[in-house]
Amino acid sequence: MGKVLIPFLVLFLILPISIQLHALEAGGEYGIFLTGIWNGGTFDSEVHESLDLELFLPEIWGNEVNYAFRIDNPLQDMLGEKEASYFAKKLYLRHRFENFNLTIGRQPVSWPFGSLLTPVDYTLGATAMEEESRSRYTDALELYIPLNWNSGLSMVLSWPDGFSTDSRAMKYGLRGRMGVKGYDLTLNYVQEAEESWNPLLPGRRAAFTLKGDFGKAGVYASYGHYFDDLVESTDSYLLGLDYSYNPDYFTKVSLQLEYLRLDNSNLAILAGREYMMMNSGGKRLELLSGSFHYPIDDFSSFSLIAMANLDGSRGAVSPVYQNTLPGNIDLTISGQIFLVENHDTIKALTAGMSYHF
Repeated sequence: MGKVLIPFLVLFLILPISIQLHALEAGGEYGIFLTGIWNGGTFDSEVHESLDLELFLPEIWGNEVNYAFRIDNPLQDMLGEKEASYFAKKLYLRHRFENFNLTIGRQPVSWPFGSLLTPVDYTLGATAMEEESRSRYTDALELYIPLNWNSGLSMVLSWPDGFSTDSRAMKYGLRGRMGVKGYDLTLNYVQEAEESWNPLLPGRRAAFTLKGDFGKAGVYASYGHYFDDLVESTDSYLLGLDYSYNPDYFTKVSLQLEYLRLDNSNLAILAGREYMMMNSGGKRLELLSGSFHYPIDDFSSFSLIAMANLDGSRGAVSPVYQNTLPGNIDLTISGQIFLVENHDTIKALTAGMSYHF
């Protein structure tokens, strides 16, 4: 967080918290995972562990306070094998006024709509394939105005590289959400920070998303228009379908399939690792993605995510097995197979445990 914002928030929090420290609670997760990678006849392995901690603080003068952070490799740092790193995910104040909510500080800003890939998010690549990246958390000021139970207006001012008074370091966003004949419709506009944006790509975008039910299935779609005064405009199109059914009373199987087209494949550079892996370097990028989730019993499940570039050059498959063990411990075993035309297949296997407290 920016040098100006940190002292302000810390000073604002310390005095009242010191008085109400007895009301402080904490929760989080510690996970440790071993990954093995086979690539071109070579093998490499890596151990990664992380501690996620969230503090549940009492209200301060009617303000909701939230602080959450992650420390990567804390144990390996103590053993002298790796250097630990700290990342603040949340450090904000939120006040709920009569007609609007105001949030200031490090906070998650994301506009998902149920898709596997989200090419029209506030920050491209913030969420993908049911996972989030650090770019989802940003120093921001957000004003949210609820209009009724299924509609509202969000206005965001953020600083991707940390708080600054320089207007070139500021990013702006506006999102409206409304219900239309049983469908959820959103319209949004984003203007990237001039100081940190790639000058070869459009710095502004306008988009809409739509989701709802069609018969027994859920459908969703998005369209994004990326434009700028200095570079050529481009577009993205996404269409998806999700479906769930119950083979028996206790089991719910979920399926999802979606198509994505980026008219300028350079957008894949910004949209996240999943896009870049599938980008073969052509002018246009077309992806077909799908997911499958099957609960084996009350404690374990199997899921599968797959992606393919429709030019036939690249594909990826990722199976995941999860099991909840006694003592709030989750066991996860996952694999990934990455296929590239005229190249060796890349395979990875990850196994680990996480403890929730």
